[in-house]
Amino acid sequence: MSVLRQWHADATQRVQWSTGVYQGLLDVTPEEIPTLFGDLDASRRRFLAVDANVWRIYGQQITDLLNRFGVEYSDPCIIQGGESAKTRDTARQVYKELEKFGVARFGEAPIAIGGGVLHDLFGMVAGEYRRGLTWEFIGTTVTAAIDAMFALKCAVNDEWKNRSGLYHPARYSWTDPRFFETLPLSDIRAGFAEVIKVAVAGDQVLFDLLEDNGPRVVGERFQGADEAAAEILARAIAWMMCELESNPWERNPARASYLGHNISPGIEPRLPHGRAVALDIAWTTMIAWRRDLVDLATRDRILQVIRSAGLEVWHPVMEESQRLIAALEDTALHRGGEQLVPTPIGIGSVTYLNDITTAELLGAVEDQHGVWLADAS
Repeated sequence: MSVLRQWHADATQRVQWSTGVYQGLLDVTPEEIPTLFGDLDASRRRFLAVDANVWRIYGQQITDLLNRFGVEYSDPCIIQGGESAKTRDTARQVYKELEKFGVARFGEAPIAIGGGVLHDLFGMVAGEYRRGLTWEFIGTTVTAAIDAMFALKCAVNDEWKNRSGLYHPARYSWTDPRFFETLPLSDIRAGFAEVIKVAVAGDQVLFDLLEDNGPRVVGERFQGADEAAAEILARAIAWMMCELESNPWERNPARASYLGHNISPGIEPRLPHGRAVALDIAWTTMIAWRRDLVDLATRDRILQVIRSAGLEVWHPVMEESQRLIAALEDTALHRGGEQLVPTPIGIGSVTYLNDITTAELLGAVEDQHGVWLADAS
């Protein structure tokens, strides 16, 4: 008689990550932030990956910063920005550069400097290379600062957005609003959609700040002399960190931070991420209004905050119904078979819907179109 033997293991993976905002980051000294590039006493060698535009604008300042810290580095791995670069092909190029540099698995945390695309791409590479490298990130865009730089999840696009990926946060992430000064206004607006997401989903005080100061902060690229820009940035980051810390591996797919990320993957091949997120927030708000979860005044306040940031509440791409239907179906698959669409029930609070029909989806889009037409008249 054969004997069945079975063994069982139960282990917990602990994860720690830190993020910060520092005005004048490229001018900082080792005395001010000694851990900026990790433990340099163990090794001063660091692999460097930089967004192409960031290197073009800030290359000399980045070089000076590394030299002040005594970092030993070679020519940076330059990565083009934009979703079109967030692919397996680009990841393979980075693997080759890591091999060429000879990155040790421990003690030589690579440094990535750029926007959300670089964060997602390099984080996935770092998580896979030698089964996991500790890495550091400096975010240079509003989207990176609000949404990407402290996120655990990293990915590349594979047919669908972020289809292939893993959870591998940077050990330390930093941003500096001074980077935003050189961004196109369209990028500021796109990143601001993530701020609006936080305000609508979980922070009424932040929403009030956006109503009072949002258009000016966007127009000034977060460079205003008062405290409004700093407070907006800080509140958005603090809320996202709290949201992620309580559910780091997304085991609970009912996440308030999924606001704006329900049908937007079907829009993104045609529009940048932030604009798609804003359209998704407007759509969800229409769903809430149709179900009497918010009143007309609340609906219109949310739509006005979106408009005031220079973002659309409807776009012709939303006439491609099959894109939106397929996106919501795929969203449900990603969330374990349930839609779990976070939907406003007031400013700063959401509930989760599991029963949005195709007719309701398209009806809400028609409502968005109607508001857009009224705005245009």
